[in-house]
Amino acid sequence: MTRVKGRAVVMLALSTCLTFGTSGVADAVTVGVRGIFNGTRFVWSPQTRSIVPGTTIRWRAIDGSHNVKSRGSNWSYFRNLPSGTSVARTFNRRGTFRYYCTIHGRVSNGVCSGMCGRIVVS
Repeated sequence: MTRVKGRAVVMLALSTCLTFGTSGVADAVTVGVRGIFNGTRFVWSPQTRSIVPGTTIRWRAIDGSHNVKSRGSNWSYFRNLPSGTSVARTFNRRGTFRYYCTIHGRVSNGVCSGMCGRIVVS
């Protein structure tokens, strides 16, 4: 009986947190992308995050110091984020937005290697 009640509470909490308006634009939803060390190298986790317009992405440096550099768009956060800190951006336009950490990733001939990620807004 306790397990069923616990699941009901979790489902209610999730449905409350993920409620969207009729316009198809998210109402103040924030999702996270974490900068972590995976045992071999630093990565963004998850590397791809799919969202709806109006969603805020919060990048949090969990392990080490990181920054967020946009690839091909006019937004970037060059300030190094010490471990435990974060930076956020709201995505209102549909599209794919690629980014990387300039400390632990690089772009060469249009190909990103290392700490790279993307936000897909649809």
